[in-house]
Amino acid sequence: MNNHSSSDASVSHPANYVVGPYIQPVLLAYLQQGGRLSALADAASVTDLWMINPPKKVIVGEYFRLFLSASDLLQDPLLGIKTGQNAGLESFDVLGQALANVRAKSLTLRHALQQVMALERLVHRLGTSRIESEGGNVRFLWRANFQQHKAARLVCESVLAGIIHLAEQLTGRLIPVMEVCFVHARPADYHAATYQQGFRAQCRFSQPHNSIMIAADVLAWPLKHIARPSVVEPYAGQVVEQVKNQLGKTLINSPKLPQIAAIRGQSERSLQRQLKQQGTNYQKLLADVRLHHAKDYLQYSNLSILQISQLLGFKEQSSFNHFFLQGCGLSPKKWQEANRALTVSRHLK
Repeated sequence: MNNHSSSDASVSHPANYVVGPYIQPVLLAYLQQGGRLSALADAASVTDLWMINPPKKVIVGEYFRLFLSASDLLQDPLLGIKTGQNAGLESFDVLGQALANVRAKSLTLRHALQQVMALERLVHRLGTSRIESEGGNVRFLWRANFQQHKAARLVCESVLAGIIHLAEQLTGRLIPVMEVCFVHARPADYHAATYQQGFRAQCRFSQPHNSIMIAADVLAWPLKHIARPSVVEPYAGQVVEQVKNQLGKTLINSPKLPQIAAIRGQSERSLQRQLKQQGTNYQKLLADVRLHHAKDYLQYSNLSILQISQLLGFKEQSSFNHFFLQGCGLSPKKWQEANRALTVSRHLK
C-alpha cells in the first residue's frame, strides 16, 4: 500500500477523531466570510444538522473534508489561520473545562500549556505537543500525525494560531511570539503581511517541526480571572476591561470609538458616559493598551520596531517613536536594549 492510500485509511479509522465541538472554529471562520452552511454541507457530504449538532466524535477524515471544502468554497487558503483565531475554551471539550479550572486557580500560562499536553489526546488525534527550553526561551512543538495529507497546511496553521489565541484568552494579553515554524513549504500564495497579522511573528517554512517560540518569562504570566458578565448591565469596572480587551484584538486596524461602540452594541455617547464615570476616556485607554503591548513586543518578540508599530496601528514608525518616547521617556530602541539587558542578567543569575 502506498503512502497516500495508507494515509486515507488512517484518517478514516475510528480511533482517529476530533471531538464534536472542535469543528466549531472552522464553521465560524467560514461563516464570518459569508460562506453558506448549506453549500458547505453539500461539499463536505454531510447535513446541515450534522454541522449544527455534530456527533460526540468526528472522524479525522470527515474533519479534513469539512476543512478543505470550506477553504475551497471561499477560495481562501488562509482559512487555517482564521480558524485558529476563532478557537475558544468551548472548542476543546474536557480540555477547555480543565483550562477554565486552571484559570480559576490563578495559575500561570505554563500550567495551562502543561494541561494542553496532558489532555489533548482527549480532544483530538491530530497530533501531539511538547515543550523544550532554548536558553531564555521555550519552544512549543506540535507534531502532526497527518503531515502528508492535503489538509496538513490548514490544520497545522489552525493549531498554532489556536494555541496563541487560547493563550491570549487565558492571560488577557497579546502573546509576543518570537518565531513560528512550519514543516510544510512556503505557500505559493504567501503574503508576509497576512501571516504577520495572523501570528504577529516571523514565520519560517520547510522546518523540521511545527512550533512556536516565546520568551520563558511569558510562561510565568498569570492567567486572568474572567468575571461572569451580568445579564442586565455589566458593572462599571468590567466595561473598562472589556474595552481594553476589544482594543487589544483590533489594534492593527487603528480602532476608532464608533467601531468599538458598534462591536459592543451600544452608542458612542453611551460608551463615552460609562468610561467617564470610571475617570477615563477612549483615547486614554487606547494609549494605555498600545503602550502595554508595545513593551511586551519590544521585550519578548523578534519583530522589528517598524513591524511592531504596524501591529499597534501606527501608519508611520516616527509616530510610534514619538508616542513611546512620551509614554516611557525613552525611544523604543533604547527601552528595548535596556530591558533586554535586564532580562539576560536575570537569567544568568
